[in-house]
Amino acid sequence: MVDYSKFRELGYYQLEPPDEYRRTYISDEFNKISFAIQALVNEYYPAKNARVVTVSEALTIIDDVILASGDITITLYDAAGFTDPNGVKDNAGRRITIKNTGSGTIVIDGSGSQTIDGSATVSISTQYNALELISDGSNWHIISEYSV
Repeated sequence: MVDYSKFRELGYYQLEPPDEYRRTYISDEFNKISFAIQALVNEYYPAKNARVVTVSEALTIIDDVILASGDITITLYDAAGFTDPNGVKDNAGRRITIKNTGSGTIVIDGSGSQTIDGSATVSISTQYNALELISDGSNWHIISEYSV
């Protein structure tokens, strides 16, 4: 056992809490560890922002998952976004998933002259089908097509 008496005179305290505070101390340490783990989970597996769209509109960069219904057109945001001084395009690598939850046809349109797999527009006409798109910093590409 270490003699901490010389440290008490200097205003230092022992590393381990006294027995009567041990339960609270362990609980606090567990909460700190849990918070750190949750922060890592949120960084590497972020929650997706899902919303329902029933009218034609343009998406923003906060849109991740779109649950669309009706005969509507969804316009994607700029695939490039802001370009930093090093030439890195802000929106490169962003993903969007669009699912047709209704019986209409969802037309997906690129921003301005940007394309989706070389086409100006793509559509999802079958209910419950979905497309996952990714930006390369210039245009959009279909990564996955989900069919029922």
